[in-house]
Amino acid sequence: MEKQINFKGILSNQVAENPDFYNWNKAEVRYCDGASFSGDSENKTAQLQFRGKRIFLAVMEDLMAKGMRHAKQALLNGCSSGGLSAILRCDDFSSLFPHTTKVKCMSDAGFFLDAVDISGARSLRRMYSGVVNTQGLQNLLPRTCTRHLDPTMCLFPQNIINQVRTPLFILNSAFNSWQIENSIAPPSADPSGSWHNCSSSFKCNASQMQFLEGN
Repeated sequence: MEKQINFKGILSNQVAENPDFYNWNKAEVRYCDGASFSGDSENKTAQLQFRGKRIFLAVMEDLMAKGMRHAKQALLNGCSSGGLSAILRCDDFSSLFPHTTKVKCMSDAGFFLDAVDISGARSLRRMYSGVVNTQGLQNLLPRTCTRHLDPTMCLFPQNIINQVRTPLFILNSAFNSWQIENSIAPPSADPSGSWHNCSSSFKCNASQMQFLEGN
């Protein structure tokens, strides 16, 4: 893990690169728990602890003590797995502030799809099921979702964004290399590697583009 992070894009302090947020106070929370800051369980046999939700709340408590509680505007932003975190923790983040604070959330490349892969299976759903069971997320995901869906399905934004009360902005590329590699054409579904060029550099042939576009 790098010791220093260069803030770019929405985190940049350069007005030309980031005209809307260049002069905001910013803090980055290192992603470290493997479940989008949602786990809170312990496997005593394997001596493993999954405390993502506690980590998130502890960091927020520290930031509030350092002055974030005085913010007039606050934005919770995340990218990829952090983008999923921004969705899952959006209302928790908003609840930290008084009603006079304008709070919003933004998920960048965090809208993971429950898609059918090229073999007809749902590889990402299987992966998420492992995360839910390993980290004990069954009772930690939004109850508005788990009351009527299997907990695994409540890690997919398509099933939870309608229940988020805080204003939420979704930014997602039409073609996401991680999702192609892990959800659409993972190695288990593509043993020949015929999708490698498509997923790694978007050099997709006509039939692959047709599959990606859902036709």
